[in-house]
Amino acid sequence: MKDTAASHIAFAAILDNGIGQAQALLDLLEQEYQLLLSPPSKALETLLTEKQRLLKRVEQSVVAHNRFLQQQGLSADRHGTESYLDALDDKGKLQTAWNHYLELAAACRRQNEINGGAVELNQRQVSQALNILLGVNNGNKTYGRSGQSRPTNASNSLGKA
Repeated sequence: MKDTAASHIAFAAILDNGIGQAQALLDLLEQEYQLLLSPPSKALETLLTEKQRLLKRVEQSVVAHNRFLQQQGLSADRHGTESYLDALDDKGKLQTAWNHYLELAAACRRQNEINGGAVELNQRQVSQALNILLGVNNGNKTYGRSGQSRPTNASNSLGKA
């Protein structure tokens, strides 16, 4: 492992970039959640496009991080990063940045799971409304070849009225 001031500066820049990308993603995920709670809008489509762009930038940041670790002869994972930090004489700012990055990554993961739950709830509500309109009785399900349950059509379909 190369223990030079230049490598410390390079790693600090990589961490700062990663933190910036993760913070931007977290902010966007929080905006997405607010939009998911409201009726569908063009703003949500725009935000989803921005989310894809940010995810690409986060991915590029991770690639740079992993490449740096590999150049240092370390594994390109969390253990490699922690090994790099442990080998430093003065790891204060880098350790703080790394901890902040991990916190942001965990916050992004949690917020994305929350958003996924909101999407699932919206899908379930729309599905229930459609089932009511089509006269599908969810209490009376059958199973297909794949083992997936599927509702059977009730005889009192509103769609046939």
